[in-house]
Amino acid sequence: MTTQTAILIGLVIYALLMTAISLFFMARVKRAADYLVGGRGIPYWALTGNIVGTCIGTGVVIGASGLAYRHGWAGCAYPIGLGLGTLLTGLLYAMMRRYKFMTLGEEIACYYGKNRAVMEFSNISLFLSQLCWLTVQIMGGGAVLSVVTGWDPKICAVLAGAVTAVISIPGGLKTVIYTDFLQATILLCGFSLLSYVALNDVGGLAGLRQSVPSEYFSFLGFRSYGGWKIASLIIVLMLNPIADPGRRLTMYSARSETGARWSMVTAGIIVMVFSVVVGIAGMYTFKLNPNLPSSDQALPWLVMNVLPAWLAAVVVVSVVSAIFSSANGNAAAAGTFFVRHIFPLLTQHYPKQPVVAVRRALAAAFVLSTALALYMGNIVEFVIKFLPLTMSGLAVIILMGRFWKRSTWQGALAALITTPSVSLALMTVPTGTKFWDNPVIPATLIGVIALIAVSLFTPANLHSFEGISETMRAERDSIESGLSENAESLSVSEVV
Repeated sequence: MTTQTAILIGLVIYALLMTAISLFFMARVKRAADYLVGGRGIPYWALTGNIVGTCIGTGVVIGASGLAYRHGWAGCAYPIGLGLGTLLTGLLYAMMRRYKFMTLGEEIACYYGKNRAVMEFSNISLFLSQLCWLTVQIMGGGAVLSVVTGWDPKICAVLAGAVTAVISIPGGLKTVIYTDFLQATILLCGFSLLSYVALNDVGGLAGLRQSVPSEYFSFLGFRSYGGWKIASLIIVLMLNPIADPGRRLTMYSARSETGARWSMVTAGIIVMVFSVVVGIAGMYTFKLNPNLPSSDQALPWLVMNVLPAWLAAVVVVSVVSAIFSSANGNAAAAGTFFVRHIFPLLTQHYPKQPVVAVRRALAAAFVLSTALALYMGNIVEFVIKFLPLTMSGLAVIILMGRFWKRSTWQGALAALITTPSVSLALMTVPTGTKFWDNPVIPATLIGVIALIAVSLFTPANLHSFEGISETMRAERDSIESGLSENAESLSVSEVV
């Protein structure tokens, strides 16, 4: 059996299994809360797998392994940043589970007196961020499929988008969480096998060290990639989970506050440990072929040209699992944001059939993200440039709102405007780009200063966090209590 045949068989089995699970949960969605927040009863072990699968997406398996191919242990910075951010988010924000929020936008509204300007700015930004991340995951899935099948990259991107849509749309958040748990298990097993084979081939870490430039084995590859670049990458990726609506949605769906906290902590540790595997894969590929035209090709090239057919199939399914797992999480967060914030913003009322509205919106989102994926370039470069423009300002207002009670909505708005403006200025001015490399650090610092300065010169927020959360309960309940199509059909038949 050829490598390509083994991989295609593995992918078909994987797609059929994930689709079956999605349809299984689709039949069990009775109310909108089941679809949107998993009925708020997801156990710790399932949440942990979901978070691991969501963290280790395209950016890690393709982007970070490519960075390791070019700069050694610097590739670890990507998952280390995400892991640290996930761990800190669990420790600092798991308490929000007690308020039964549906979206991160509701939490932000409670920090800033439910100010309309801050709410809509945040809601639109967070919704668009999930669409952009969905685009990144489809890009990664298409890139992997193109390499392993030899098909046209655009066709593969369309296939990746279609398969992810079929898996994530029918069953809602429960489908996402339980398929992510299974996908995370496949991912960890597959990459553990890959690391074992790689180290066995080169004679362990000592042998790998002799096979690559010496600077690759410096601490986090700082002698190859640059200490400032590594610090910037870790910081920007630490900020991401704090302002990630997908992580919050996971915590809000937990069975308990304790489960929400420790699932995030456990997942963060697992992701940081996984960084070693990413580094090994990238450097092992460099040893075998140091002349690839693009670093994003490192892992796909290794799979297709070096690994035995059975292991190639396992690794490809693992990579696809990681990518689709993250895409599912992005889709779930985007859907919840749409029905809770975007739909009422456009129509001035909540949908009468929330599940129908979300499914239709997600179908449109997948079409849009797939179209964008056809025209995007390097994955790591896209992430590095995109994140400071969207997540840094949101992370500032979330952190300050949580820990500095004197924060005002005017200060939050100043941070939301200042942070991306500084990022854009530094990215467009040659001297700024050369000095800072990644604008996240100066943009974040200036955003914090802007928030503090404006807040001190504006009236204090007189609304309590708990009071605002109560005022939003009725809005949220009107959505969550909505029946699904399955329940509506059942009630009609019972009446007849």
